[in-house]
Amino acid sequence: MQLSDKKYAKRLKEFGLRLVTTYKAGEKIIQKDSFETLQTDIKDGIRLEKKYFKGGKTVFELFGFDPRIKYTFVKALNAKECPNCGAPIDTHSGECPYCGAAYNMDYESKNLGTKYHTDLVMQSKSYRYITLLIAIVVSFLISLVYFKTTGRTFNGWDITKVIFGTMLLSLVSYYLFFYLDSFFILLPIKLYKERINSKQEKFWRDNSSEFSKNVFFTNLNYELQRYYFDSQENKNVVDFDFVDYTNISKEIINDKIFVNIDISVREVFYDGGKLKSRQMQKTLRLKKSPLEYSLDNVGGVVLRCRNCGTSVDAFQKQCPSCGTIQNYFQQWYLE
Repeated sequence: MQLSDKKYAKRLKEFGLRLVTTYKAGEKIIQKDSFETLQTDIKDGIRLEKKYFKGGKTVFELFGFDPRIKYTFVKALNAKECPNCGAPIDTHSGECPYCGAAYNMDYESKNLGTKYHTDLVMQSKSYRYITLLIAIVVSFLISLVYFKTTGRTFNGWDITKVIFGTMLLSLVSYYLFFYLDSFFILLPIKLYKERINSKQEKFWRDNSSEFSKNVFFTNLNYELQRYYFDSQENKNVVDFDFVDYTNISKEIINDKIFVNIDISVREVFYDGGKLKSRQMQKTLRLKKSPLEYSLDNVGGVVLRCRNCGTSVDAFQKQCPSCGTIQNYFQQWYLE
């Protein structure tokens, strides 16, 4: 099993579910099964869809993943260092002794081109409902004016004609407004989003010498796994996907670096015996922790205690000198 799937697999098993995720990596279409023991490596894969199975039947499907987020998965035996925290991997143990992960997440530049923005907005249910409402109202007004001005009288039969005229016109005008609205009515939203994106890109440029965007988002995603799968609070959540982030800022307190970030997460959860999904907004605070690690003579991994600096076998999880629990082995963790 790929290392990053352990927490997922445990939660899915609790509900008797199996998850198959489809990726596009270059020209290849690759499926990754949550319960396979041997899996194909994936490099810079874009998620296309997720299918949840129970008893061999598909019970839920997800689409519409952000193509700017790319994932790299490696099998433990093929990994020389952990793509999540960078630690040397002891292939004999089959897992990264620091964070347990073997995946990497790369969030590319947030360039919201016109086509991407249009596609993103047009996929939402609220946009379709609003467009349909606009089409019906406009069609009703056109039909009403037409039949009132062209007829000598306006009676019950004319009202019926207005209703049928509204229905026919709505079918045509819906598709017209569906595309026109995305370009004209939603243009201010696109411009607003682009201003936000410019600020975010400036943030990464200004801090590129201090930390990596790639490492930050990979660590963030792994911390979300801890949040969802290691707590009773989220025991009904079976899966999640990092969707987007809006605001991000840095603080330095007592020489420690903190990053505050507002994110959007799509959760898949059980409700009333059925799988459902919802998009949640969260504000998170991550702290940067310096890491020191090295390979010892027998191929194990040694880290330095973040409290007293003593060399510690990574598998001990506790410093023998000061007793500090070594529970965070990546650069960024939730404060």
